[in-house]
Amino acid sequence: CLVHAGTGLLQEVVYLVSQGADPDEIGLMNIDEQLPVLEYPQPGLDIIKELTSPRLIKSHLPYRFLPSDLHNGNSKVIYMARNPKDLVVSYYQFHRSLRTMSYRGTFQEFCRRFMNDKLGYGSWFEHVQEFWEHHMDANVLFLKYEDMHKDLATMVEQLVRFLGVSYDKAQLETMVEHCHQLIDQCCNAEALPVGRG
Repeated sequence: CLVHAGTGLLQEVVYLVSQGADPDEIGLMNIDEQLPVLEYPQPGLDIIKELTSPRLIKSHLPYRFLPSDLHNGNSKVIYMARNPKDLVVSYYQFHRSLRTMSYRGTFQEFCRRFMNDKLGYGSWFEHVQEFWEHHMDANVLFLKYEDMHKDLATMVEQLVRFLGVSYDKAQLETMVEHCHQLIDQCCNAEALPVGRG
């Protein structure tokens, strides 16, 4: 199960690493069908039930609301935290872009609301804290968004070990290069829906 704090990019990197896929392949698929969101009605639990094991599922839920299989160690959890200074910029742009929220206040007011847990999705601080309390659990991999850009090779190696996939040295180098290509494609896209922070 994938839980994130501000990035959809991790889901694509995890898909690449777990499936040995090519970055061009991801552009041709509906990634939400390959990694459906647990709490979304579309594509929904029916799609999740149809996926073959090992399934990749994304979620935004706090740790306490995740299915019990995740709590008792029967499934693996990859959690990504992001520096709150960058996150709040991305989160602000996200809130402004949604028709359902269409936040029109100032960035300063948004920051105050963020710091005081007055935004719609609950406390970011509690969300991260709950997962941090489990970062030493054998079935939890706690990652930082900034490390994906700073040291992608190490992150890919962590994912390979955690997911139990095997690559020889040449295959691992190719996979790291594929992940670099994917990140470059995402971060250099002309029309990103939200900023990088």
